[in-house]
Amino acid sequence: MALQINVLLISFLLSVCWGALQDQRNVPQYHELIRQGQVKLTQGESEPDFIHRFNGTTILQKILTLDSMYDQAVLLEKEFLTDLGSRIKMSGGCGVGLQLLLDGLKERSLWSLKMLDAIGKVPSGIFDGDFIWPGQYDECNAISQAFTDRITYNETFLVRGKYFVAGLWNPLGYNTTDLRMGVCLPDACNAADVKQVMGLAFLELYQYTNKTIKLSLKYVYHQETKYKSTPEFIAASVICSIIGFLLLLGTLYDMFINQDVDSSEIGDVRINKQDSDAQSVNSDTTHLMSDGTRVSVLSFRNKILHNSKLRKFLLTFSISTNGSKVLNTDALPPTAVPALNGVRVLSMGWVILGHTYFFTLGSAKNAAVALNWLQRWTFQIIINGIYSVDSFFLLSGLLVSYLTLKELQKRDGKLNWLLFYFHRFWRLTPAMMLVILVYTAYFQYWGSGPLWPLTSPDYQNCKDYWWRNLLYIQNFFSVSKECMGWGWYLANDMQFFVLSPFIIYPLYRKPLIGYILILALMVMQLVYRGIMSVQLDMTLNGAPDQEEFFDKMYQRPYARIAPYVIGVLTGYFMWKSERRVKLPKVIVVLGWIIALVCVSSVVFGTTEQYRGHKSSTAVTALYNSLSKTTWSLGLAWIIFACSIGYGGFINTFLSARLWSPLSRLTYCAYLVHPVIMFVYTYSHRYTMYYSDINIVFLFLGFWMATYGVAFFVSMAFEAPMIGLERLLLRKN
Repeated sequence: MALQINVLLISFLLSVCWGALQDQRNVPQYHELIRQGQVKLTQGESEPDFIHRFNGTTILQKILTLDSMYDQAVLLEKEFLTDLGSRIKMSGGCGVGLQLLLDGLKERSLWSLKMLDAIGKVPSGIFDGDFIWPGQYDECNAISQAFTDRITYNETFLVRGKYFVAGLWNPLGYNTTDLRMGVCLPDACNAADVKQVMGLAFLELYQYTNKTIKLSLKYVYHQETKYKSTPEFIAASVICSIIGFLLLLGTLYDMFINQDVDSSEIGDVRINKQDSDAQSVNSDTTHLMSDGTRVSVLSFRNKILHNSKLRKFLLTFSISTNGSKVLNTDALPPTAVPALNGVRVLSMGWVILGHTYFFTLGSAKNAAVALNWLQRWTFQIIINGIYSVDSFFLLSGLLVSYLTLKELQKRDGKLNWLLFYFHRFWRLTPAMMLVILVYTAYFQYWGSGPLWPLTSPDYQNCKDYWWRNLLYIQNFFSVSKECMGWGWYLANDMQFFVLSPFIIYPLYRKPLIGYILILALMVMQLVYRGIMSVQLDMTLNGAPDQEEFFDKMYQRPYARIAPYVIGVLTGYFMWKSERRVKLPKVIVVLGWIIALVCVSSVVFGTTEQYRGHKSSTAVTALYNSLSKTTWSLGLAWIIFACSIGYGGFINTFLSARLWSPLSRLTYCAYLVHPVIMFVYTYSHRYTMYYSDINIVFLFLGFWMATYGVAFFVSMAFEAPMIGLERLLLRKN
């Protein structure tokens, strides 16, 4: 059936084009041209000569002469061909181009055969989900044939291939999946011409097959890169040019003037030591604020050079200085909790692993294979990668609580809460908004191909709703109206941060009140998730309507706050105990067993569901209510045990120095990793075949590429902003 649809579709397309151009009953039909070409190709050749010629070109010509194509095409009557001339009105240039194409096919010209070959064909595996038939994008665009004007014979013009993507309603009943097909026609044709030709071809195909094969056209577009001076393009170009100039200037100044003076002068060495506890624990937020070791030169000229505001301003943009701080792997002081770095990096890797499947599924050749993978117990790690985000919420709450309590203790309970909020906003916002701007303005120019979109996937949403990201309120709107959809996590984190002083300060003054507030928030989340689980008719961690699930459950703060407040409570215990806790061995072993059971049960507890054993509504609601809290309690114990010396080999692994640089890049890695996946996926010329080994290598490539790009994004958008904050507020 697939071959019949393919042959009929191509035959009808060619027939429609031909019938629209001429009204001649004595013109040989297409199958006759093919047969004539085959005779000319092989006639009078010996077997060795024929084998010698059986290269790529003749293979193509041979395929086009298969009896199956002839048997189908011969059914097209001349009356059908000649009747179409009055039913299609196409542009003049397209008509000329199609006439030349048909003449080329009659003469067996290679360029015309290439154009025919570049059209998408029905592949095998459509019942495994292969609904993208791209054809040959590069072959189509590479076609260029010169012709001489037949009227004046003094002008030469070129006919080039032009690639179109046609979207069809899926004829197999998969209503959520478009059937996309590549179409190659002369460059004089436009989308309207393609719509007319294909629309009429589908209508005739429907009639010809006794109304058994019905194809409906949804859209046609031509992917073309045209630089447009849009407001976002101009803004991004200006801002990136300024930042690029400052990065170049600051780096050159640092390398050839600042460091040269430091190394050439003899001076006294002094250490400008900041609060070691704050820096060692929260390496993600304070690592770029340290001046490190500085040489105090004796000469008056160098003192002016090294203490001027201009010098400090330029050094905030120095890739050399900022890069050395980010990539530093020196041992942390004893007061640090290096295990946090490992947890952060591994959680980011878990996010990338889950998104590797999620973002590439739409262009998979055999997406249906995922239905079989769901039954594996090991695949539950992929499905339940959503808990990686809860790990980030826990870490965020822990660090905010621990560092804030230390500051309150140092300042006798007084804190500049305005600067508290400003620091967080400045820490996150410039990098996020600059990434959004560059992503929106430039994405369409970063690639090409049959799958490449006309604009960034979030272009219109970012153009209309970027201000929601700026205010961190995008998670209260539908995911279909969100700019940079993965930014929902940042909105939740900021909202939790705004709320955190109202929990942390009571913990500092009246711990009982803090406990009550934390318990109340946890109960609120439990009740809300249980109710929504029933209302949305949820499965374990899912729902029939995924968009509604995401909007009402997945991204709402009152459905995600428990991990954050558990982190706040963990940070409070670390501060209160000064991380000097002696526990009996039995308690330590029991704690680790319970923690591992907690994290394992929520991850692998969904296995039987995907093997066909559906849980009751009550059990499903109970799981969806408690899973976030259960995961967070287990992870909280792991972190707390590592911080007080009961982590064993797990603490050794999580505290490896390798994690330190990657940990400092985690925020930028989270911002850019979907963009990298988009660029890779949409640049494909063909659909991707899903297999375990392909996904493993793809994940590793995404992970490495993400951190590589994150380093440069951090150097350009993150590190300078943190340095400017420190310079403007004179913060040590």
